[in-house]
Amino acid sequence: MDRIGDWWQGLTRKMQLVGVLVGAGILLLGGWWLRPQPTALPPATPPPVSQGAHASTATSTKAAHQAATKTKIYVDVQGAVHQPGLYAFQPGMRVADALRVAGGLLSRADRRQVNLAAQLTDQQQLVIPAKGEKESAPAPTSPASVGSSRGASSAAASAGTPINLNTATLTDLQQLTGIGAKKAQKIIDYRTEHGDFKSVRDLTQVAGFGEKTVARLEPQLTVG
Repeated sequence: MDRIGDWWQGLTRKMQLVGVLVGAGILLLGGWWLRPQPTALPPATPPPVSQGAHASTATSTKAAHQAATKTKIYVDVQGAVHQPGLYAFQPGMRVADALRVAGGLLSRADRRQVNLAAQLTDQQQLVIPAKGEKESAPAPTSPASVGSSRGASSAAASAGTPINLNTATLTDLQQLTGIGAKKAQKIIDYRTEHGDFKSVRDLTQVAGFGEKTVARLEPQLTVG
C-alpha cells in the first residue's frame, strides 16, 4: 500500500485527475452491467374465435327471431271501430284486446252483437257491426261468432243473400233449405279437412249431398 501511495504521489496533478475519472467510470459501468434485468412478458393476445362460434351465434339469433315471429297472430279489425286495420297479437288474446288496440268502439257500434270473450285466430277478419244492421242469429261461442266475418255471414243469410260456403258458421248453414245440424256439420268438417270450396258444385264431394241436393241449394250459396 505504501508503494501505491508513493506512486500516486509521484504522479502529476493532471495524471491524478485522469486516474480518478477513469476509476469512477469503471465503477459506474460495472454497477450498470450488474443491475437486475426485467423479465419481458409475452404480448397479450385474445383467444382465437372459431368460425363455428360465429355461425352458432348467428344461427341462434335467427332462430330466436323466427320463434318470436311465429308466436304472433294477425287479425284484420274492421267495422265500427276508431282505427280499423291489420294488427299483430299474441296467441290467446281476445276480441276485447283487439278492440282496445283499434281505438275502441264507435258510438254507432252495436255492442250487443260483439262477443268480447271470443279468442282471436290468425288471419281472422274481425268485423264490428253498427246499430241498425240486422242482428245475426245466435252462434257457438268461438272466434267465428258474432262480431267476426262469419258473424256477418249470419246477417247476410237472414237478409236472404247467398251464404258463403267458406265462411259460414254452423248456424248459417242451417238456414239453407233442408239442411239440419248434422248436414251443416258435415260441410264444416269437410272444409276443415280439405280447405275452402272452389265452387258450389264441390259440395257434391261432401257425404250426403247429391247432384239434385246441390242443384237445389246452388242459388242460396256462394264461395267468394
